[in-house]
Amino acid sequence: MLKIRDFARLAEVSMTTLRYYDEIGLLKPIQVDPETGYRFYSMDQLPSLHRILAFKELGLGLTQIVEILNDGIAPEAVHEMLRLRQAQLQQQIQAEQE
Repeated sequence: MLKIRDFARLAEVSMTTLRYYDEIGLLKPIQVDPETGYRFYSMDQLPSLHRILAFKELGLGLTQIVEILNDGIAPEAVHEMLRLRQAQLQQQIQAEQE
């Protein structure tokens, strides 16, 4: 088990980010100390965090990411979200080139 500080450092994200992800149900710690409120994470959660960060980098919002990861959205729906994001980016590029 890793304290939030160690997990944040390892994942190269802020502790504030991890607390927020916990708050919105995106990435819950494996344990929270009932007395101190300290959050603990597992190395097994690192791939999930990397997935979240990758979706974020692709331009998906946290609400969409929560839906994808927690609600088990079908892969086709994820592909459609990514296609829409790609179209938005292409329009943005064209607008900037004009």
